[in-house]
Amino acid sequence: MPRRIIPISSGKGGVGKTTFAVNFALVLSRHAKTILVDLDTGTSSVRGCLPVEPLKDLYHFKRKSARLEDCITTLGPEFDPDGLHSKFGFIASPKNFINELANPDAKFRRELAYEINRLPADYVVLDLRAGLDANVLDFLPYSNSGILVFTPHHPAATIAASEIVKAILFRSLRILFGKGSTFFSLPRMERYYTFINELLDQVEDVYDESIPNLDTFLSQLREALGEHPILHAISDTLESFRVHYVLNMFNGIDQGYEQAVIPFVKNLTDNVSSRLHLTQLGWVVEDPRIHESNRSGFPMVLDRRTPTTKVRPSQPFDPVMDELEKLESSVLGLRRPERRRTDRPVAVKKTETMDLLEGQLQTLKAMYSDRKQDAVRENFSYIVYRALNLMSSSYGPNELGTTQLASPERLLDWYLSRQTQR
Repeated sequence: MPRRIIPISSGKGGVGKTTFAVNFALVLSRHAKTILVDLDTGTSSVRGCLPVEPLKDLYHFKRKSARLEDCITTLGPEFDPDGLHSKFGFIASPKNFINELANPDAKFRRELAYEINRLPADYVVLDLRAGLDANVLDFLPYSNSGILVFTPHHPAATIAASEIVKAILFRSLRILFGKGSTFFSLPRMERYYTFINELLDQVEDVYDESIPNLDTFLSQLREALGEHPILHAISDTLESFRVHYVLNMFNGIDQGYEQAVIPFVKNLTDNVSSRLHLTQLGWVVEDPRIHESNRSGFPMVLDRRTPTTKVRPSQPFDPVMDELEKLESSVLGLRRPERRRTDRPVAVKKTETMDLLEGQLQTLKAMYSDRKQDAVRENFSYIVYRALNLMSSSYGPNELGTTQLASPERLLDWYLSRQTQR
């Protein structure tokens, strides 16, 4: 069973999501066994970015009853001469369009999620399709958005990335307050079913400005319910939610901040909540060689040397990783200030948009001052190091990725268990 499942998503196509997912998974595999799963089932982008032709893919899982782990393809010494990525494997989508896989029903998505939870790897990286629909949402964790990829060159995709965060949160709240939810077994909840769902309709409707975001939603609930356990549940959901993002095709602080970070953060605080935790994992510099690597099907982080006659079992010295491991996590912008808890969760002072933006700018500057000379390979080493740090036990299980893809029923169980612990 994987230690972490890490979805990679983007609001729209054209931001380099699959390129990022492939190279990220390859570098991650230098640290532990990693499987990349191509869930962009209509176009099979992953197989076009790697030099190996799979013998089995998701077609065989769906149509031929193959086990999902039997559909794993590895690189082999001809493409990995020094065995640096011997712990890497990938599961490709079909090479041709097949409607039942390109548009899978809910039953198949559940079957696939169940098998992903059982893959024999430390880390499973999911390359999701671009956009936002059930085929994306069903493979995103409830507690965070995995890793969002966007770029200063595609403003619409940046806004769409923030919409993914909104969609995950509202999916959780709709399950929590849906018909038949066991949450209504809490005191005084049944009478408020219609009221709460009407409020959710208003806050989710971008054309209705009466309740602009979930912070206002919480305030109105408090006026109606008083100090009710539901306020703690919603407040916990917002304050424990993690947003991790990477800037792709990065070419400097000014453009990255002005054209990507500002619109992303502003849309989140204006239309979702100012209580969310945002973490930049790093960036990937703009480099024409990335396009060439995609065209040739040979990822940037792979070594292009002629295969050797013997595969070295040990991992060679990596000066970039060695340097990063010596840095304190505070320098990398990983540590965040503790928020003071209160018995009145709605009364917690809101984090203003400008405060969040200032924090993101300072982190960007700190990373850039240390890493501005890095090329693409070093970018990925840096991002993976930060991801591994966040997934360590010291930061808690909800920090990045998920231990398993959970069903809606499990979400409800989690909420109720938290309330019984209070």
